[in-house]
Amino acid sequence: MEGSITKLESSTMLRENFVAITNHLPEPHFLLTQHGEILSVNQAARKKFNIADDMLKDLNLNTLLTDKPDKTKQLLLMWARSKSLLPGKVTFKMADGTATHYLCKGNLIQTALDNKPALILMSCSDKQQSTSVFVTLNEKVELLKREIIERRNAEDEISRLNKDLEQKVKDRTAELLDANNELNRSLEELKSAQEHLIRTERLASLGSMVAGVAHEINTPVGVCMTASSYLMEQTTHYQDLYQKNALTRLDFESLLDVASESSSIMIANLGRAADLVRSFKQLAVDQTSDECRLINMKSYLEELLISLRPYFHRTSHSIKLQCPDDIDIKSQPGTIAQIINNLIGNSIKHGFEGVVEGLVNIEISRKEKHILLHYRDNGNGISDENLKQIFDPFFTTKRNQGGSGLGMNIVYNLVINKLGGEINVTSKNHQGVDFYIKFPA
Repeated sequence: MEGSITKLESSTMLRENFVAITNHLPEPHFLLTQHGEILSVNQAARKKFNIADDMLKDLNLNTLLTDKPDKTKQLLLMWARSKSLLPGKVTFKMADGTATHYLCKGNLIQTALDNKPALILMSCSDKQQSTSVFVTLNEKVELLKREIIERRNAEDEISRLNKDLEQKVKDRTAELLDANNELNRSLEELKSAQEHLIRTERLASLGSMVAGVAHEINTPVGVCMTASSYLMEQTTHYQDLYQKNALTRLDFESLLDVASESSSIMIANLGRAADLVRSFKQLAVDQTSDECRLINMKSYLEELLISLRPYFHRTSHSIKLQCPDDIDIKSQPGTIAQIINNLIGNSIKHGFEGVVEGLVNIEISRKEKHILLHYRDNGNGISDENLKQIFDPFFTTKRNQGGSGLGMNIVYNLVINKLGGEINVTSKNHQGVDFYIKFPA
């Protein structure tokens, strides 16, 4: 239809084209004869002027107008004979009974109030006139078609963009899923490596503990050996006197004193050795398991520090423990032991390098349902730059000396993940370091 005029061969064809086309338009449209009969109206006109289907057969334009019939007839004749814009004025009867004035120019009618257009088409007896009258409608249809084509093109472009976007989203989602799976695998490997490192650290701590306990047991066992040797020597001496009938009352009393004193010495030192072995057995179990049990903090830490004495072998360094006697908690003693062990090892390796008399101070206190552990040494301290990375895995200032950079990272994970606590650190160069650990009791 583009660029052409619709040829109207019959009144039926005129009506069919009129209805088929104008029902898609938002403005009211009327198809009239020269005498004012209404042949057809579009949906917009039906709605605006409240026209039902059964009204169209007997409906005349005069029934919709308040103007005189002669004036309406004259206006219709002028419209039918001329294609020029003929000014006029009509007054429509609205559905609600009110009258609305319209200004007329040719086939186009515009309300004088809201400027909304309506279109009246003449159905003339001359086919050529009817065809020319329908040109205006064709132009509107072509405009509508162009708008529809443009809209469809825009919708097609939007659809294409949506499909491209959906594909990109699918591709990106697949990439993210692959990356997430790879990240999960890496995380599992990291957790496994971390558990392995923790076990390795525990076994290393257990080795140090064995050396410490062995060193401590040497003393009471050595004293027992000396006392038993002396008792045997004295027993042999007095036995010779007895066999020679030279044993006096005074000699017998001396033998009893030696036996009593030696027995007391051996009992005391063997008890000490038995206590050390018992403590070692419990500490060894704690170091290889995460079992929770009830412990007295002071007693447990005193036993632990005995096992850590090899750290201070051939040094002037010392440890000071401050802990009330009545702090009993149910926790994971093996985890606490490994934290203390790593902190002391860090002080020895890093903090006390070049320090003649290093001092480690461990202070334990209880606040409501939490244990506060304050660890401090008077060593070299930590620079601000290194302090920010102290808990990072593989960070160490002793890489060329065999440092793994995992000691403090293990401490951090043990406090956070095993004990469910928190840890903070403060330090300055040459002013020692302070670790503040808080965990549930």
